[in-house]
Amino acid sequence: MPLSDIEIAQAVQIASLLEASTAKPGNVYPNKSFKDLNYHHFLYSSAAVFPAFLNLEHKLVGEIILKGVKETHSFIRTNTNLGILLLTSPLAAAYVSLRQKNLISGKSEEELRKILQQEVSAVLKKLSKKDAELAYQAINHSKAGNLDKVEEGDIKDQVDLTLYQAMELAQSRDQIAAEYVSNFGLTFDFAYPVFKKNQNKFTRIEDAVIQSYLEILAEYPDSLIARKWGYDFAAVISQKTNNLLEKLKNIKDRQLREKEIRKFDDYLRSKDKKINPGTTADFIAAVIFLTILISGKKIINNWANWGGIKNGSI
Repeated sequence: MPLSDIEIAQAVQIASLLEASTAKPGNVYPNKSFKDLNYHHFLYSSAAVFPAFLNLEHKLVGEIILKGVKETHSFIRTNTNLGILLLTSPLAAAYVSLRQKNLISGKSEEELRKILQQEVSAVLKKLSKKDAELAYQAINHSKAGNLDKVEEGDIKDQVDLTLYQAMELAQSRDQIAAEYVSNFGLTFDFAYPVFKKNQNKFTRIEDAVIQSYLEILAEYPDSLIARKWGYDFAAVISQKTNNLLEKLKNIKDRQLREKEIRKFDDYLRSKDKKINPGTTADFIAAVIFLTILISGKKIINNWANWGGIKNGSI
């Protein structure tokens, strides 16, 4: 049975909570915070977005994004989930479109993945100037850093563009914008199979999330790091992540694995400005959400009741 709007809203909350609660190097998670951002901010944000994903059949993508940002900032003052909302809103809209067409029931997971990506492509190409106006309001309302410094399509201006066209202008400098013009290629074609593979490999969902995060970061330099430190440095971080993954291949003991990951986390936090792969974290939330859309509520039950640790191994 297709997910209802309430179940879709719950799925966004669960994806956000699971992303925020895992000890991903360089991110905020329990007992690890930044000066202006802590784990509790993410908890409140995860709860706040629920109303944004109700009545989806009557909402533009831009409305979902703006509603999510406004609800979030009714609880907290800092930006925690703009990227997540930008990624999950088109996915939710595409799913609801398929639901309206009665194209979800009876499909295998692979069939649903394919038609969902096709529908996402259609949704993105139909994005309007109104979507752009609402998304710009959301970006300004969120006070997201470093997003207004562009020559064309500045988010502080009233630009006569559709949201898709605005993302086309930004695609070379922002991973999320690039998703909008590549049919969510990173999410569907890379992150989803990686996450699916790691769910089968690891005995804890947290380890599957962290491994997927590292694999995405190793392959795709993080655009939040690039905006703060430059693209060359973002590429260096991706190479360091790849080096870590090579080392982890030969480690089967869970405690030794966690030790190596903590060392990388300590390195990312050692810089004065901190190296936070925040865009990669947004993609983790998006791929968890996508997995729920494809697999249904049963996958949440599997995660919630996942088996324990086996002899200290991964």
